[in-house]
Amino acid sequence: MSQGRNRCVRLLRCLVVVTVLTTTWPGLLRAEERQGAGQVSAIEKEILSIENLKNDAMQKGDTKVLEQIYSDRLIFVNARGLLLTKQDRMKEFDSGNVKYVSFRQGDYQFHIYENTAIVTGIACSVVDYHGRINRIPRRFTSTYVKLDGHWRFVAHQATLISGGKSENLQYCSN
Repeated sequence: MSQGRNRCVRLLRCLVVVTVLTTTWPGLLRAEERQGAGQVSAIEKEILSIENLKNDAMQKGDTKVLEQIYSDRLIFVNARGLLLTKQDRMKEFDSGNVKYVSFRQGDYQFHIYENTAIVTGIACSVVDYHGRINRIPRRFTSTYVKLDGHWRFVAHQATLISGGKSENLQYCSN
């Protein structure tokens, strides 16, 4: 009898714990999001500052600045679907095979997860890539990870926007 009673008590305890967790967990998560909202905003500002520094260096072909921002293990998928490493990107800038004729990027959205920041947005820049001009707007996802106390650009992927004419996109037409 005692064994059956202990099993019932354990089952009841489990049910109570599950009930408490399922009813309070969503509220706890929202509270954590609200508490961290100021911190997220500070991280967004920090990432945006690095994005601007990176974008300025890309326009100037400044590989010294890019060396500091790019992770040594960068995964970069360009709009043509080519997979490039940090070394590949540096060679492109050093050789002059990639040049930004004009540069406009924005419509940013941030997704912050502790030491990882994912940034999405639209690039409306004109790029001379290996002698071919690309004017088609691109939607991009960039990922930053905080490594040794510094945010590093670890991954990037760009996709041409279908039917992509700059004037058809609100961000690009301003």
